[in-house]
Amino acid sequence: MRPLSTLFPALLPTLLLSLSLSAAAQDIPAARVVLPWQDFKTLWEAGHAPKDKLPPAPRAYAISSAEYVGSVDGEAAVFRATLKVDVLNAKGWTAVPILPTSVALRSAKVSGRDASVYLDSGWYTFITDKSGPVSIDLEFAVTTFDEGGLAGFSFALPQSGGTQVELSVPSDDDLDFDVANAQQVTNVHRGGRRVMRALLPADGNLSVSWQRSTESTDATQSARTPRIYAEHQALVGVGEGLLTGRSIINYSILFAGTDTFAVDLPADVTVLDVTGQGLGDWSVTEQDDRKVVTASLNFQAKGAYALTLDYESPFPDGGGSVTLPDLHVRGAERVKGFVGVDARSNLEVKAGDATIARLVDVRDLPAAILGQTDWPVLLGYRYGKEGWSIPIEVLQHDDVDMLVTIIDQAAATTVITPDGRRMTQVTYAMRNNRAQFLSLEMPAGATPWSTFVGGKAVKPALGDDGRLLIPLARSQASGGDLARFAVELVYVEDGGSADGGANNHFAATLPSADIPATAVAWTVYVPNQAKLRKASIDGTLRQVDWFTPIDLGGVSSDQAVAQVQQQAQALYDSDAMGAGVQPVRVALPIDGTPLFFEKLLVMSDPLQVDFDYRLKR
Repeated sequence: MRPLSTLFPALLPTLLLSLSLSAAAQDIPAARVVLPWQDFKTLWEAGHAPKDKLPPAPRAYAISSAEYVGSVDGEAAVFRATLKVDVLNAKGWTAVPILPTSVALRSAKVSGRDASVYLDSGWYTFITDKSGPVSIDLEFAVTTFDEGGLAGFSFALPQSGGTQVELSVPSDDDLDFDVANAQQVTNVHRGGRRVMRALLPADGNLSVSWQRSTESTDATQSARTPRIYAEHQALVGVGEGLLTGRSIINYSILFAGTDTFAVDLPADVTVLDVTGQGLGDWSVTEQDDRKVVTASLNFQAKGAYALTLDYESPFPDGGGSVTLPDLHVRGAERVKGFVGVDARSNLEVKAGDATIARLVDVRDLPAAILGQTDWPVLLGYRYGKEGWSIPIEVLQHDDVDMLVTIIDQAAATTVITPDGRRMTQVTYAMRNNRAQFLSLEMPAGATPWSTFVGGKAVKPALGDDGRLLIPLARSQASGGDLARFAVELVYVEDGGSADGGANNHFAATLPSADIPATAVAWTVYVPNQAKLRKASIDGTLRQVDWFTPIDLGGVSSDQAVAQVQQQAQALYDSDAMGAGVQPVRVALPIDGTPLFFEKLLVMSDPLQVDFDYRLKR
């Protein structure tokens, strides 16, 4: 038999547990459970074990399915589409490309409400900050071509898990449909229309063409070589002596693929860049007084393909009649296009007499043109075949000089000592973009004591005309505007001695700056024992009880703005603000009774105040 001393440690947890359970049964508030340390440690570690977390999604969204139902009406095919999208981002915004800008989007809705859609890189893009499944209903139109009995259209599709297409074409005859890369194509006759259905792979283009079955032999012959149709969308910006163009050519490639595209431009055009999906290389050659741009792909393009060219062309200074660069698409059976014109300076642009192209409302231009520029598009043109010419009249007007430096507020403080001397401090809260100096015409007999710019001491210079020249820092950009900084000047004058009880006359003038000021606020401190004759107050500033509030964007005129401290220090270190011993800051001995004077919108006006006062005995 084991001794009790050896059994007690092993039985202790059991006894305590039994007591605890008994206490719980009797509703004892202090009931508790006691476990051996090893058992408690095991439970603790199990409870604090890290939870398994799913890795982040491999992409922000997935389009599980897309269904397009369209009907051909005249020169356009109108579609209703439904995209089933799974937004996988748990947090933040998700952007989902839904349609290319080569089509005309009429509406985009989610749960019956307008969806948030914007233009990005040639695509209408849906944006959301919510995760989970969402269904996007679209309504849009795409223009069709009709050439020699063959009709069709083409546009790019977003990537989706599965794509179904249904198209209704008005016809009582049997039609042969060709759908690029389709896995299954069927068509039936229904009420005077042919209805085609097709299944497409997850990625690619929707390129559809049709013609009467009696021409199937011709279609077989045509299938040996690609048939190419193109729509050209150009935006030309008119700047100072330069036309800057961007052309987007949307190709529809039927029957067979191609890996080479060519366009030509006038000889004086400089091609800056050519871009497109899978573009291998591009080159420029001269042929028949034209520049031929050849783009080679690293795959066979079939269906829809977009090629983008950036180029520029000079025109004479002063403007006049200017012809827009006429880009011609080579190898296409039919080309139609749109051209937009915007002005990127103070030039005036007027329409000339165009050939083949016709003037249209700029609101009728494709979104791919309007979405390229922040400048207003002034002219819009449309053409239906090659050989177009669009001249414009460019008028260059004289520039109007604008303010590059301004004083938002000049705050002056003058203290009159009992013996009649004057000390004045003027702080200019200003913004400067170009001026090198603040030029001041000082009052007669004034002696400058200290000058500071942006909180840094500077040494002024004396101009040939006797004006005081204070070197300035250049304001840094702050929130789309120029940051303010302070220019501080302290000077003294001998105003004549005051003779106790006799009449005293105050006549002072502030420095006259060569820069306009929005407001001048002048505080004059007269001795406390002085008695002012109000009827004697005169001058170019009016007396006020308090100054008119001036919006300085949260920056007080007596503070050095932090944004220009670094610039001022750099100028100080480089001796650009004057060499030699730098002045010390002088504090104004404020004492007396304040009088307030102000003037708004000061150009080159004299700033003068006169009044009489006498000292009480």
